[in-house]
Amino acid sequence: MNETYQSLVQQYIEKLKKVLPQKGNYYKETLSKFYGQDKSYFGDHIIAFKQGMQIKQSKIKELTLTTLINIVSKGYIDGQLIDNTQNFQYFETIEITDATGKKKEQSINVIESLILLVQQCLVEKDEIISLALKLLISLVTNPFCNMQQHELTKIIKTVVYIYAQSKSQNIDRLCKSIFLQIILITFQGTNCESIVKITMDNIINKVSDKKLCQYCGKQGKFECRQQKVTVCSYGCKKNIQETLELQQKNYENAQNVFDLLIRLLSPKQNQIILLEGIYFICDNYDFSVESKSLNNLSSDLLKFCLQNEYQLYSLSFKIFQRLAFSKHKEMINQINIFINQIYLSVLENKNTTDQHKQTTLESLLNIFQRKHASLEFYLNYDCSIKHEFLMENIINALHTIFQQNEQFRPLITQIYQAIIVGIEQTFNEKAISNSQQEQQQPQDIDETVFINQLEMQRQQKQEIQKGVELFKKNPEKGVSFFLKANIIQDDPTSIAKFLLENKSLPKESVGQYLGGHHPINIQVLRDYTNFLTFHNLSVEQALRQYLDLFTLPPESQQIDRVVQKFADKFYEDNQNNQNFHFKSSSSIYTFTYLLVMLQTDLHNPKVVEKMKLTDFTKLARQINDGEDLPLEYLTITYNSIQKNPLAVRESNTSMNPLTPNQYQNQMEELLKKIKDLIKRQSDSNYIQIDQETILLSKGLLESFSGKFLEILLVTFETTPNGDALIKSILQLIRLSSKLQMKIENLVQDVVKVGLNSLKKGNGMLMIGLLSIIPIIGNSLHEQGWKCVLEAVSLMDELRQLDSDHTDKVFMSSKDLDNLSIEEFIIQLCQLSKQEIFNKHRIYSLQKLVEVSDYNMDRVKVIWNRLWSIVGQHIQEAVAFRVKSITIFAVDSLKQLNIKFLQKEELYNIQFQREVLKPFEIIYLNSDADEKEFVLLCVKQILQNSKTYIKSGYKVIFNLINLGLKEENDTISKLAFDLLKFIEIQEMILIDLIQTYQILGKKDNEYMAINSIEFVKQCQRFMVTQEQQTLQVPLLGILSNLAGDKRIQIQTQAVETLFYILEEKGSLFNEEYWIMIFSSVLRPIFDEIQFTLSTSPELNQYWFKDSCQKKHYTKLKGQLADFLKLFQNCIQNQNEKLAQLSIWAFKTMIIDKGLQFDQKDWEQILLFIQQMLRYTIPTKLKDIDQTTIKQEQQFNGILKKQKSFQSITNDIINECYSQCASQLLLIQTSKDICELYHQNWNLNQLDNLEKTFYESYQFAKDFNQQIELRYNIWRSGFMQEMSVLPGLLRQEREAFSCMIMIIQFKMKMLKQEQQQQQKQEQNEQQSQEQQIKEQQLREQYQIDLNKYLQILLDSIKQFNSKHIQFVNQQQEVVDDNPLIKIKQQETEREMTNLRTLLDVSILPKILLLCDEEIKIKLSEFYEQLLNACSYVSEYCILQMSCQECKKCGRCLSQQKNNLFFQIKKCLLKLFELK
Repeated sequence: MNETYQSLVQQYIEKLKKVLPQKGNYYKETLSKFYGQDKSYFGDHIIAFKQGMQIKQSKIKELTLTTLINIVSKGYIDGQLIDNTQNFQYFETIEITDATGKKKEQSINVIESLILLVQQCLVEKDEIISLALKLLISLVTNPFCNMQQHELTKIIKTVVYIYAQSKSQNIDRLCKSIFLQIILITFQGTNCESIVKITMDNIINKVSDKKLCQYCGKQGKFECRQQKVTVCSYGCKKNIQETLELQQKNYENAQNVFDLLIRLLSPKQNQIILLEGIYFICDNYDFSVESKSLNNLSSDLLKFCLQNEYQLYSLSFKIFQRLAFSKHKEMINQINIFINQIYLSVLENKNTTDQHKQTTLESLLNIFQRKHASLEFYLNYDCSIKHEFLMENIINALHTIFQQNEQFRPLITQIYQAIIVGIEQTFNEKAISNSQQEQQQPQDIDETVFINQLEMQRQQKQEIQKGVELFKKNPEKGVSFFLKANIIQDDPTSIAKFLLENKSLPKESVGQYLGGHHPINIQVLRDYTNFLTFHNLSVEQALRQYLDLFTLPPESQQIDRVVQKFADKFYEDNQNNQNFHFKSSSSIYTFTYLLVMLQTDLHNPKVVEKMKLTDFTKLARQINDGEDLPLEYLTITYNSIQKNPLAVRESNTSMNPLTPNQYQNQMEELLKKIKDLIKRQSDSNYIQIDQETILLSKGLLESFSGKFLEILLVTFETTPNGDALIKSILQLIRLSSKLQMKIENLVQDVVKVGLNSLKKGNGMLMIGLLSIIPIIGNSLHEQGWKCVLEAVSLMDELRQLDSDHTDKVFMSSKDLDNLSIEEFIIQLCQLSKQEIFNKHRIYSLQKLVEVSDYNMDRVKVIWNRLWSIVGQHIQEAVAFRVKSITIFAVDSLKQLNIKFLQKEELYNIQFQREVLKPFEIIYLNSDADEKEFVLLCVKQILQNSKTYIKSGYKVIFNLINLGLKEENDTISKLAFDLLKFIEIQEMILIDLIQTYQILGKKDNEYMAINSIEFVKQCQRFMVTQEQQTLQVPLLGILSNLAGDKRIQIQTQAVETLFYILEEKGSLFNEEYWIMIFSSVLRPIFDEIQFTLSTSPELNQYWFKDSCQKKHYTKLKGQLADFLKLFQNCIQNQNEKLAQLSIWAFKTMIIDKGLQFDQKDWEQILLFIQQMLRYTIPTKLKDIDQTTIKQEQQFNGILKKQKSFQSITNDIINECYSQCASQLLLIQTSKDICELYHQNWNLNQLDNLEKTFYESYQFAKDFNQQIELRYNIWRSGFMQEMSVLPGLLRQEREAFSCMIMIIQFKMKMLKQEQQQQQKQEQNEQQSQEQQIKEQQLREQYQIDLNKYLQILLDSIKQFNSKHIQFVNQQQEVVDDNPLIKIKQQETEREMTNLRTLLDVSILPKILLLCDEEIKIKLSEFYEQLLNACSYVSEYCILQMSCQECKKCGRCLSQQKNNLFFQIKKCLLKLFELK
C-alpha cells in the first residue's frame, strides 16, 4: 500500500515540477524530498496539492483533484493528520492562503485543508467543479477520513453554495446527487433501529426468566450495570458499549446535519436543494428532532407554502405532510395552524393558481393516507378547547370547493375516501368487541373522566361555533346565545374576556359590539380595554395593537367612545414614563383621531392628493394641550403609517383577483397573523387513539357523514367505473353502524341513487348495500328499514335483481338484536299493508312469514313481542276480505303455529297463547265460511302438535267455546269435534270445565249428555292425579244440570253427582267438603226451591232419596251452613220442601248428635227456637181482617172476588205450610230432646221451654176464639173440613214438650245437687259452693212448684171444660149455627184435654216422688176426684157424637184408659195422704 501511495504522489510531483515556474526552484527541491515518504507524511505532501491548485492551468488542477480523489478513495488519508504547510518557507511568489484570502496562521487538519482547496475551485469551469465535488463526496464516504461534525458542516455548506452559484444543470444535478449521498451516508450511520432494538431487548430480558447475551445471543451470565443489559463475557460488554457510543455519535451528527439544513434555508438560492434534502430525510428516516428545529422549519415552510414558485411550495407541502406523518405529536400546534391557515387559505383564496390548489389537495390526500390522521386530528383539535376546529374546517372547505370547482372533485373525493378508510381501519384496530369489553377490567375512573371532558369540550366548541355564526350576523344575539349556553357569565368582565380571547370571532362584529350604545356595551368596552397593556409603546404602536384586535365600528359616536377609552388606558399606562410626550388623555384622544385621519388619507384609493409630512405636522400643532409634539416623534409616526397602514378595516384573504404585489402583501399579512397565532398557542399533550378515545370518532362521523356521502354519491353518478366509490360508500355506512349512529338518512340517499343507477343497468351499488345489511341491520331503525324494504319490494316487482341478493335482507334478520328485529318487522308489516291494500300483492306478507320462521328461535319474551306485531298484521290482512289473501294469511298462521308449537314451552310462560291468539281474533271478525276454515286449521294444529301444546290450549278452548255458542250446526259440530282431540291434562282442567259448562247448556241433547260423560272422564283423571281443587267447579256442572227441564239430563246429572260423592267422597278432606257443600249441594237446594215454585209437578224423588244418604254427615264443622240451608227451605211456602227439610234436619241431628259440642248445640237449639217462632201461624188472625179491608176498598163484585182470591190465597197457603211445619218441628224437637237433653245446660232448656210455651200459648188463645176461627173458615181456610180450623194438636204437643223440658230441668238440678252433696262429704265446702248449693235448691223448688202447678192447672182446665160442656148440653139449641159450632168445638177441646191427661199429665204425676207430690197433695187429690167423677159411664155417654158410628166403642176405650190412669194416681195419693 505504501508503494501505491508513494507512486501516486511521485507521479503527481513529477508532473507538477514540469509546470512550475523558474522562480519555484526552492519549491521543487522541497518536493523532491517527498520521494519515498509514506502516507503518514501526507500533512507535508499536501503543500504540493495546494501549489497545484494555484497554477492557472486547468489540466494541472484537474490532475491535482484527480490525484487527491484517488488518494482519498483508497484510504490513504488519515483525517487526524495536521496540515504542516506552514512549516515550509515559501518563495515570495508562492503564498498559501485560505478561502478568504487571509494568510493561514492556525494549524488545521488535512481534511479541512482539502475542503479549502475545493472552495478555491468555485469560480472554475464545470469540469473542475465536478472533480472538486467528487473529492468532497470521497471524503465523506471514506471511513478512514474520520470526518468530524464541523468538517461535515463545511462540506454541506460548500455543496449548497456551489449549487446556489451554479448556472449549469449538470452541476446542479451533481450537487443534488452528492448532497443526497451525504445525507444518506450521514443518516444511515445513525442506525436508529439498532438503538431501539437494544433498548427493547433490554426490556424483554428484564421480564423474561431465560436471559440471553444482547450481543451474541448466547446464555447470559452477567448484568451490565452501565448499559443495563445482559452479557455473556467482558468482550461482549465492550463491543456493546463501543457500538452504542458509535451509534450515538452518528445520531448526533445526523441531528446536527438536519439542524444545519434548516439554518441554511434563509438564502433564497439555497432553498430548493435544502428542501429536497430535508424532504429526503423526513421521507426516509424517523429520528428525534428538537422542538426549536421544528419551529424554525415550520416557520420556513409556512412562508414557502404561500410562494408562487411551484417547486418551492410543492417541496414545502411534501415536507410538512411527512412531518405531520412522523412528528405529529411534537407538532401538535403547528399542524393545526398550518392546515387551517395555509392549506385552507390556499384552497379558498381566489388568487392562488389551480396548480397551487392541486398541490395542496394532493398534500392533504397524502396526510390522510396515514390511517390515524383524521381521528387524531379530530381528538386533538376538534375536541380541544385550546385549538381551532381542524377536521370540521377541512371537510367544510373541501365540500365548498367540490361544489364550486369540478376540476378538483376527483381529488377531493379521494381525500374523503382516505378519511373514511382511515377511520374504519383505526376503529377496527383500536376498538374492542363486546365480548372483550366484558372480559376486560373496569375502566379507570380518571380515564373515563378524561374522555367525558373531551366530549364536553367538543360539544362546547360546537356551541361556541354556533354562537360565532350568530355573532357574525348580530353581535347582541350572539352574546345572548353564549350566556344561555353558559359559555360566559352574565357580567361585563366575563364578556370582555371572552371577546378578547376568542380569536374566531369576526373583528368587525367585535367592534360593533364594543361600540354599542347600551350600558352593558360600554362596560364591556371598558373592561376589554383594561385587559390590555400599552406600557412603553408609542401611540401609533399601541393603536396598531388595539385595532389589530377588532375593527372600528362605522358610526362616529361609536368610534368616539372607542378612541376615548383607548386614550384613557394609554395615558394611564404611560403617564409616569420619562419620555412620555402627552400631558393628558384628551391630547392622546385628539392625536389618535389625527392618526385615523392620516390612515384614511394615505391609504384610501379615492383620495387623490395624499397628506404630506408637512401637512401632518401642521395639523398636529398645539395638539398636546396647546403645545407641539416633538417633530422627530411625528416624523416616525408618519413614516410608520405610510409604510404599514393601520388595521382600521378587517382584511379579507379571499378577495377578488389581486395584482402580484397586492397578493404578496396579502400573504405577508397572513404570515404575520400565523406567527401571532403560533405565539399565542399554549402547550398541550397529544391525545393518542386507544380503545376508549376511539369511541369519540362517532362525533366526527355524526357531523360529516352526510357530506361524505353526498360527495361520494355525486362522484359515483358521474364516474363510469365506481367500484372504489361503492367500497367507500359501504365503508362509510358500515363504520357509522359500528359507531351506533343513526344511518337512516345515509341509507335512504344510497338507496335513491342505487335505484336510479339500477334503472341504467348498474346494480352494483344496490348489490353492495344489500350485502352489508347483515352488518348494519341493527343501526337502520324504522326509516332505514322502510327504505330498504321498499327498495327490495320494488326490485322484486320489476325483476331488477335476483332473489339471491334480496333474500339476504330477510335471512339476516335472525342476526338482528331485539330492538332492531322489532323495528324490521314493524316496517315489513307496514309495507305489506300497503301492498295488500293498494296492489293486492302478498310479497311482503310472504317475507313476513319467512322472517317469523327465521326468528322463531329467539328468546320467548322477544318472540312474543314480535308475534304480537305479526299476528296483528295477519288479522288486518284477513279483515281486507280478499279470499285469496285470507286463505294465505290463515294458512300461514297455521304453519307457523305448527312449527312454533314443536318447541318446548318453559314453565309459567304463556307464549303459545299469544301465538294462537290471532286465530281467536280472526274468528271473531269472520263470516261463517271463514270461521269454519279457522276451526279446521286449529284441528290440524291439534292433530300435529297436541303433545306440545301448553298455554296455547287457552286460545283453543276459547275457539271451541265460541264455536259451541254458534247457532250454525256445522260450526258447533266442528267445535265439538275439537274436544275429542284434547287429552285431559292438569293444566287445562279449568278450560275444560268452562267448556263442559257451555256444552251442557246446548239445546242439542246429544251434546248436553256428552258433557256429563266428559265430566265423568275428567273426574276420574282428577282422582288419579289427586287433584281436589277443581272438583268443586267440575261437580258444579252436574249441579247446574240438576235443574235442567229435560228429565233425562236432570236425572243423569244428579245420579252422576251423587254417585261421585258416594264413591269418591272419602278422598275429600273437610275443607273440600265445605266447598262442595257451598258450591255444589247448596245450589241444588236453591234449584229445588225454584223448580217446586215454578213446576211443582216435576218429580223430586231423587232429592228425597239423596237426602236420605250420608253425604251430609261428612261436613263436620259446617253446621251453621246446614242450618241456614234448612232454614231457607222451611221458610219456603212449599209444604213438601219444608217437610223434607225438617225431616233431613232431624235425621242429621239424631245421627250425628253425639259428635256435637256445646257450641254446636247452641246453634241447633237456636235454630229450633227460631224455626218454632217462624212457623207459628200468626197470620191466621189476619185472614179475616184482610178480607174485610179488601171488601171496603173495592166496590165492584168482580174486583172483590179477584182481590179475595189474590190476597187471601197467599196468606192461607203460608199459614197452612206453617201449621204443618210447626207440628213437625215440635215432634222433631221432642225426639231430639228425649235423646240429647243431657248435653244441654239449664239456660238452653229455659230458652227452649219459653219457645214451647209461646207455641202453646198462641195455639191455646187461637183455639178459644171460636168466632175468629169461624170467620177464617168462611174465608176459605180449610173449607173442605167439617170442623173449624184449629191448633188443638199444636196446643197439646207444645204443652207436652214444655212440661217435658221442665221435667228435664228438674232432673238436671237434682243431679247437680247430688254432685254437690258428694263433694260435701269428701271435703269441706267453701262459701261459694254453699251459695251454689243453696241456689240449686232454690231453683229446684221453683221449677218443682211450677211443674206441679202446671200439672194441677191442666187437671183443673179439664174439669172446668167438662162443666162447660155439660152446661152447653143442657142449653136449648136454636137455629144459630155459631152455638152449634161452639158446642162441637167444646167437645173437641174435651177430647183434646182428655188425650192430654191420658198421655202427658197423669203419667207425669205417677213419676213424681213422694216428697215432690206431697207439696200439692191435697189439691191433686181433690182435682183428680172431680176428674174421676167426670169420666163415669153416664158422663161419657152424654158426650157421644151422633154422627160417629163407633162412639160407643171409642168412649168405652177412652173411659177405661183415662179412668184407669186417674185411679192409679188417686191410689198413690191416697196412700200418701
